[in-house]
Amino acid sequence: MLLDVLPLVETPAQAIYWLVTFVICALAWWRGDRPERTGVLLVLANFVASGLVDQYFWGRVTWGVMIADGLLFVAFYLLALRCLRWWVRGAAAFALLGFLSHFAAMLDASILWWAYVTLRWLISAGILLALVVSALEAPMARRYDAWRIRALAQAFDVP
Repeated sequence: MLLDVLPLVETPAQAIYWLVTFVICALAWWRGDRPERTGVLLVLANFVASGLVDQYFWGRVTWGVMIADGLLFVAFYLLALRCLRWWVRGAAAFALLGFLSHFAAMLDASILWWAYVTLRWLISAGILLALVVSALEAPMARRYDAWRIRALAQAFDVP
């Protein structure tokens, strides 16, 4: 059975989430350019790393996932500084929310475990939504870049 083969997948909901993640990542990889492909690699690396360290707790917080989410935010932030695609800024914002959610659970003991986990899943769904937007935006960004180069060439009379 598929669930026995993948040690990171323990429930049918996780299997469905992984399948949706792979479909979205494949779409973004296929339609995207370097920023989209970098985003795909970041998301997949974060999902794998989070699955591998999800069992290590510090108080009420999974510190390994907290570190992985912090690194994901830093990586998306650095990518946002390097490229002009607006979806990267959305992904970085969702990654920051994911990182900060760990501190909320750490500081407030009244937050229920299911709320903490649900929030993490919803935030990762936001990052996946940003990847969907990236796949839709990539062809338009290519056309805009080509237009911008032609317009600059005409403005400066470059043949």
